[in-house]
Amino acid sequence: MAEIEKIQTADLLPLFTELQVKKNPLKMHLTNDDDARTTYITEIRKRKRALHFLINAPGDWQQPGEEARLRFEFTDKENIKYVFVTNSWELARETIWVKFPEFVHRYQRRKLFRLEAPHGTRLFFKVNDMRYKLLVINVSLGGTLGVLVSLTKQMERELKAVNPKILENVELLFPSKDRKAEGSLVKIKRCQIIRREINALTKKFECAIEFKEISEAEQKNLTDLFYQWQREYLRKRSVMRV
Repeated sequence: MAEIEKIQTADLLPLFTELQVKKNPLKMHLTNDDDARTTYITEIRKRKRALHFLINAPGDWQQPGEEARLRFEFTDKENIKYVFVTNSWELARETIWVKFPEFVHRYQRRKLFRLEAPHGTRLFFKVNDMRYKLLVINVSLGGTLGVLVSLTKQMERELKAVNPKILENVELLFPSKDRKAEGSLVKIKRCQIIRREINALTKKFECAIEFKEISEAEQKNLTDLFYQWQREYLRKRSVMRV
């Protein structure tokens, strides 16, 4: 099932600028009309202190009633769908001026998406009062995969015996973009190690951990951080493809 993220405020200008630069097609239609048209952003300009993007009006386009709303839909290179609806637009000669919306909906199968963890992401948990530290390889909103920073024979025995025991008060630490800052901490009430083994290629002890219980506030914190790093990852990936 797809879930929805709202892109808004400062993230809108980079989004629409990329659409313009990449000449990404937008599907547009009036909300009371199923006749969809494909269009492109030609310019981004400020008008009456508000940012607008400009598109060419179809040849047979006519200014409808004041209550008419425009619906836009597009997908990015990762095949993620974006949708927004606005009634703040105006036809001027052969150009449609569309005021930036308050937000754009981004649809994604969150549980299926796994993000390569930002360098320096750590996960901490305890087993029998022994503290473990994982270097996180990848992370999703439902769990992580990581490798142990250090492993003793006793730790290995403890880990092999712990499954399917529930881990409590686990801490997931994301690095800060500002190296001087401590990073962003997410506290997870209950987790479970669903796989633990030595990787045959890397010879590292890996742990796959599933998040079982997390408070509403910490879930929001995790989601915000996840999408923050996901946008950074997709931005860098887009730059590398140019």
